[in-house]
Amino acid sequence: MRRHMKNKRAINHYITLLKEYNTHTNIYSAKAYDHLPFHIENCDILASLIDQPQTIVDMGSGSGLPAIILAICLPQSRVYAIESKRRKTRFLDHVKDALSLENLTILNKDVNDVIRSQTLQPTTITAKAFAPYDKVIKISHKLASKGTILYIPISQSQHDILAPLNRPELTLLNPKPGHYFLKTQF
Repeated sequence: MRRHMKNKRAINHYITLLKEYNTHTNIYSAKAYDHLPFHIENCDILASLIDQPQTIVDMGSGSGLPAIILAICLPQSRVYAIESKRRKTRFLDHVKDALSLENLTILNKDVNDVIRSQTLQPTTITAKAFAPYDKVIKISHKLASKGTILYIPISQSQHDILAPLNRPELTLLNPKPGHYFLKTQF
């Protein structure tokens, strides 16, 4: 219970930092603030699906969802946030420092450069709103090792399209009403 409260305080601090930073640098659509609680909960649910410790790579971290939430909720895991836009990585660095997230590494790089460098060996990959799921799978495959698990948060409509396709390499998860994930293991 104590750990959960600590996470809640850190997540609330992150939300405050996001909104403050967003007043001068657009990193998260202000029009989407109404959806922020859902996205935070979605990231928290994702964290509950991942066993610790892991080496997690979040492709296209943007404003920090899910990388920041994963770093908060999974302190024994190493989280790498890959983001090519410097204005967004400045914010991620700010949050990392403000929340003392020692398990978080911010990479201001294009994901393809990270793949070419072959410096990361993730056990888990995530990508929220990075690219269409089929493209995310192809890119992740280049970054993954045997056994790496990919989680992609998807919408209900994407879930409903994928469900009848019967693709055995893809697992569709619905751990809580309204929250859907595509999972595959390489």
